Amino acid sequence: MPERKYDRPSDLKAIRLPGPTTRDVAGARDELIRHIRDGLAAGRYVFGDVLPTTAEVRHQYGLPEEDVHRAIRELRRTEHLQLHDTYRNTYVLDPGPDHPRGAPQEDLAERVTRLEAMYRDLAARVEAIETPPPRP
Repeated sequence: MPERKYDRPSDLKAIRLPGPTTRDVAGARDELIRHIRDGLAAGRYVFGDVLPTTAEVRHQYGLPEEDVHRAIRELRRTEHLQLHDTYRNTYVLDPGPDHPRGAPQEDLAERVTRLEAMYRDLAARVEAIETPPPRP
């Protein structure tokens, strides 16, 4: 039995792509591919980020639908994109085969540690400025 996938929710947040710097269709398609690869390499996009819809990419890059599909096929072939497990026609970013798989989780762990430290610092500051409740 085929796996059941659902329509993509309209409120599903997607990454923001910079858009093309050329009006040449082949150049714009290559830029789309490069923007995603470079964004993953630089950490602007992380594993699991969602690609905008095909229609949004078509509009932003001025590409015909077939060229968007070619770019998606190329990014899937190089394992920079994969189909979403739950939603139809939805792609999630993947750092690709040359990127160590542990890096995004380590980066997330560092972020969590930093946020926890910031929370402790903020909680201590709030406690220091709040007046204690009156004693009965």
